[in-house]
Amino acid sequence: MDFDRIEGILNYRFIDRLWLRKALTHPSSDQKKSTNLAYERLEYLGDAVLELAISRELFIMFPEADEGCLTQFRARVVSRSHLAEKAREYGFGAELALSPHEEKNGGREKESILANTFEALIGAVMMDGDYAAARRASLHLLGGDLGRLAESPDTNSKGALQIALQAINGKSPFYETRPASPEDGPPFFSEVFWEGRKLGEGRGASRRKAEAAAAAAALAAQSWKQAEPH
Repeated sequence: MDFDRIEGILNYRFIDRLWLRKALTHPSSDQKKSTNLAYERLEYLGDAVLELAISRELFIMFPEADEGCLTQFRARVVSRSHLAEKAREYGFGAELALSPHEEKNGGREKESILANTFEALIGAVMMDGDYAAARRASLHLLGGDLGRLAESPDTNSKGALQIALQAINGKSPFYETRPASPEDGPPFFSEVFWEGRKLGEGRGASRRKAEAAAAAAALAAQSWKQAEPH
């Protein structure tokens, strides 16, 4: 285990590196109750810390977003698949202590193990330091993903609208998008419908942007709350 490298990635220097060792020990490598080095308990703690830290940042970043939209954004950042992807990017798997059997079965690249390791490392920072340190480490590792969310809100409005509508009756909205007349401005025009009603319309430089604009208009109007769906 290269503790110096992992501390550099986390941007955190451990007081007691036993916490770091635990975070990097897969259960297959230490099943003894006497030593109890496996990362499972730290994984549990890290999961909670990540949920809270990222939820708070999203709450601040998107003051107009409702609960459903914020939940969708958080899922993008702290989903198991995404955490595994980030763990792979940071090379956490290379530092894991695995049993020979798990090593042979490709444990260093397994999504579940990588996601667990990511969470366990945040839990380790929490236990060695405090919540503030764990929050800083979380944002240090995932800040780029939060930034990308903030830079491309047009990609989020459709998902937020879908979540809001599916929560009512499980049905998704649909879009009618077509080229706009030259005098209308942007080249594409889109309308979004749900349960026989038009909820919004928008224009954009591409079909995707026009549909995102229509979804954003629907989210702003929230006309589906004004009448029961058919």
